[in-house]
Amino acid sequence: MDVPLLARGYHIVGRDLSPAMVAHARRALRSSRRRADVRRADMRTLDLGRTFDAVLCLGTAFNYLVEPTEIRATVGVFKKHLHPRGILILDLTNFEAWIRNPMNARAEVDETFPDGVRVTVFGLNDQDLRRRIHSARFITAVKRGRRLDLRFSEAPLRIWRKEDLGGLLRRSGFSILGWWGDLRIGRSYDPRTSSRLVAVAVRR
Repeated sequence: MDVPLLARGYHIVGRDLSPAMVAHARRALRSSRRRADVRRADMRTLDLGRTFDAVLCLGTAFNYLVEPTEIRATVGVFKKHLHPRGILILDLTNFEAWIRNPMNARAEVDETFPDGVRVTVFGLNDQDLRRRIHSARFITAVKRGRRLDLRFSEAPLRIWRKEDLGGLLRRSGFSILGWWGDLRIGRSYDPRTSSRLVAVAVRR
């Protein structure tokens, strides 16, 4: 939940498929003493029955759409919820930098909490460039005293290049306004070094 936007007077509707993320957003709202319409929903089938000045798809959520049918459906959902000349902001992982400098085996997180619990997350990833799929695999180790619990998770992510994403958006009725390297406004995109590929587009 973007509390700074609420503080500036914007009205926000937030949707997320993850119950944990919805609960996190609601906690942030309570802490800030602000209100927003936050619920659980799937962006592939979302229908709020209204349009907005802007749609923001953040946290690399769009990378998790792999199949062409769900990608097209989701871009259609974004367009349906925008006023003409409304702004779309898509926040993706910049896999161009990743492919140039693979970081496929590394500790993502290694933190010890005040109660002594240590959490370490290892990333073990691969890329299939022909299919444009990044396989994100994580082993989470949670150590409590002498007890060690291990958990495994895996997700395929779509690899987007700037040219491919721009083509999709133009075919779907958008014009590209710019490309950013992260979510700071005007931060230029460098395919070699930027952590993010952020598309800023306007609905035609």
